[in-house]
Amino acid sequence: MTLQFGVTLRGTGSALPARVVPNHEFTDVLGLDTSDEWIRTRTGIRERRFAGPGDTSATLGTAAARAALASAGLTAADLDLIVCATVTPDLMCPATAALIQAALGARAVPAFDLTAACSGFLYALSVGAQFIRTGAARHALLVGADVLSRTLDFTDRNSCILFGDGAGAVVLSAAPPADDSVRALQLYCDGSRQELIQVPSKVTPTPPPGTSLPRLDHIRISGREVFRFAVTRMVELIERAARDVRELGLPGIDVLIPHQVNQRIIDAALESTGFPRDKVMVNLDRYGNTSAASVPIALDEALRTGRCKRGDTVLLVAFGGGLTWSSALVTL
Repeated sequence: MTLQFGVTLRGTGSALPARVVPNHEFTDVLGLDTSDEWIRTRTGIRERRFAGPGDTSATLGTAAARAALASAGLTAADLDLIVCATVTPDLMCPATAALIQAALGARAVPAFDLTAACSGFLYALSVGAQFIRTGAARHALLVGADVLSRTLDFTDRNSCILFGDGAGAVVLSAAPPADDSVRALQLYCDGSRQELIQVPSKVTPTPPPGTSLPRLDHIRISGREVFRFAVTRMVELIERAARDVRELGLPGIDVLIPHQVNQRIIDAALESTGFPRDKVMVNLDRYGNTSAASVPIALDEALRTGRCKRGDTVLLVAFGGGLTWSSALVTL
């Protein structure tokens, strides 16, 4: 099929809370039976950021969006679409994207949220790319933002140590078909395994009134099962991307930017596929798992620090609750 419009990644941005939470705080302040060494050796995480009193998915998302617009050389008035991926919205209604739209002073363009957990940003990337390819939008703002610190059970050392807060954003713009840079997208979901990762709602009553079920106020994650799932899917996505690269006639993958979830997961997938470690962008040691914000934060940092550059082909990979898994091949 002949493309009507191509899609180019025009700008990136990110925003992180000011509060740094090092591993020792879980022992020294919360009194958990854990240690900095225990956390580092099992996850690769040394510290993360937690939202302050004035931080929300919308405020962090707005800051990341402003940085992405500045990077793209655009203003909010140029936007034709805003999509926010989050599992921690400010409100059940209106959408966090609507709050970001208002804070930016954007025009009355479509603005909505989507939920695909840690894969959310790549789902949003797919939506934005399709709006642009069909001519429905010329410039699209895509935001991944989460404040998972407010869903954590701080008595559970196996889960509360994993997560951090933050937001990342990109601006996609229309381009000539020959300059299309979003080369291949893969999106998947297996809802039959939904119980392995859940963030129960604190707005909708849980459990329903009149039932004897336990309350579900905190994120729940089945660590061993999720580990196996994540490694298997990451291997599949890397191998599929390698085939896509050959079929598209690209020289290769310059940088792999995986969801920043656990160093052991990344290491296991790299060992299985043989993908070069020196081509992998990792920042989870400083930020932990920021859910939908993870991939765009790492992408923005990789560009700002020279870890990757314009013209590189980057593989973005994510997996999370749903269960979802996804990837995108993007030429920067």
